[in-house]
Amino acid sequence: MSDNLWALARAFIITVVFMPFLIKFLKQSKEQAVIRKLGPDHQAKSGTPSMGGVLFVLAAVISAIIASSLFSGIVGLKLIAIPVLAVLAYALIGGIDDALKLVNHADDGFSFKPKMLAQTVSAAIIMCVMWLIGFPFTLYIPLIGTINLGNFYFVFLWFWLVGWSNATNLTDGLDGLLTGNAIIVYGAYTMIAMHMHNQIIVLFNFSIIGALIGFLIFNKPKAKIFMGDTGSLALGAGLAIESILLGIPFSLVWFGLVFVIETLSVIIQTVGYHFWKKRIFPMAPIHHSFEKFGWTEWQIDVLFWIISLILAVSGIFYMN
Repeated sequence: MSDNLWALARAFIITVVFMPFLIKFLKQSKEQAVIRKLGPDHQAKSGTPSMGGVLFVLAAVISAIIASSLFSGIVGLKLIAIPVLAVLAYALIGGIDDALKLVNHADDGFSFKPKMLAQTVSAAIIMCVMWLIGFPFTLYIPLIGTINLGNFYFVFLWFWLVGWSNATNLTDGLDGLLTGNAIIVYGAYTMIAMHMHNQIIVLFNFSIIGALIGFLIFNKPKAKIFMGDTGSLALGAGLAIESILLGIPFSLVWFGLVFVIETLSVIIQTVGYHFWKKRIFPMAPIHHSFEKFGWTEWQIDVLFWIISLILAVSGIFYMN
């Protein structure tokens, strides 16, 4: 079995073997997701534990570290440090957010300012590590060319990490929705990394995909566990940082268009209600509008997965 498949299998096995124990532990601890009172009627999900992201993130990170060290020793560990750090940092922020929700039995965990501060500090740490390993602070902008941003690179890095981690967080509103979409987008970047001969990103992505496939077994409708902000923030940060490491950050706008649409639907809804007291969509994020139209979670999942798959295939074809 190749290094890539070993990485996938290792993360998958860790997730599948230990997830039932995590579910049992969270249920016994009465640590369950707080179902939003505003929105579709999801009270049937009351009692479903959250924070499943803790396990699949750890499974992916462990597998990626093992794979990179076996592939290229100390050099591999050095190269894997940035994506691993990004995923762990934002998983920690999401974990604290999830924990506060559970403790306070409320929809909201972190207040805005502390959460933004934590995300800013995480971005600063990641940039320091990038500087230490000699990553060039340049940005390729289509139709313009490569620009050396210097210290201003932090502004872009912060925006990219915060923006995409929150975009994936907004997408995580139905059983299996974000999990399936993330598998597809990470799969697209795996193909691109293979084409670029970036084996470290390939190993990292196989680890993430293996963990997510394992998690989907428990997260598909009707979910036995939710990933929580722990998983959703980590997945977005991982995609953001690897799009940067591959030198094609703006490709994520295409591959992650589903996440963009979800985010825009919230922004449009908020602006419309604030200024005109009108709701543009039946409900935002937009996947809840489909629920309002009577679609099942499986139907919405499959539609969004197909859209992501079309974007992935077309994007890979164009870039290769």
